Amino acid sequence: SPSAPSPTFEANVAGTYRFNLSLTDASGGGAEAETFEVLVVPDTAIHVELLWATPNDPDPTDNGPEAGTDLDLHFTHAFASQPDLDGDGLPDPWFDPDWDCFWFSPTQDWGSSGSTTDDPRLDRDDTDGAGPENLNLEVPEDGTSYGIGVHYWGDHGFGSSFATLRVYVSSTLVLEIDAIELTNRDMWWAASLDWPSGAVSPKLQEGGERWIHGPYEHAMFQGP
Repeated sequence: SPSAPSPTFEANVAGTYRFNLSLTDASGGGAEAETFEVLVVPDTAIHVELLWATPNDPDPTDNGPEAGTDLDLHFTHAFASQPDLDGDGLPDPWFDPDWDCFWFSPTQDWGSSGSTTDDPRLDRDDTDGAGPENLNLEVPEDGTSYGIGVHYWGDHGFGSSFATLRVYVSSTLVLEIDAIELTNRDMWWAASLDWPSGAVSPKLQEGGERWIHGPYEHAMFQGP
């Protein structure tokens, strides 16, 4: 428009975007509308996206404290070791202040000292809606297994949410899990990713069920 001659658009989710342009001159005359598609793909070695839908939230796009539900993306290193809250007799990786990349520690110093390309970063944290949250790692460590999880931090009275997780390796979508129902304080251990193979495996319990435990509450991170 005359007030915004050079608009910009921020693509927070990988995929195909379609832009439609129509022109009208000062006399009201118009030109034939044009359509242009842009394919947006991540350019890092590992890219993880989390989105979610909450049926009881009438406007997932509004902003503000407790305006929507808050799900959190977690990305852990093989060294992560925290209390066994799921009761399987083994340490859990979640909420490790040094080896879990999540909202409390959106960047971590992993890999070679002084280098940043081998450090994961949580580039987007959404606390009041439907996401996305996304995490990127440019240079993963050889011989390392990473964990990918989702924690339902707070429903703010809106009830269950349905999470979608996408994992990209070298710009290729290698895993997509849709519409996993989570309730307040649930922890979903979604998948593991091995490097350098780039193999991604969904995390399943005995019997084939997805690894979801709740309420999952770490003593150092108490939710609302």
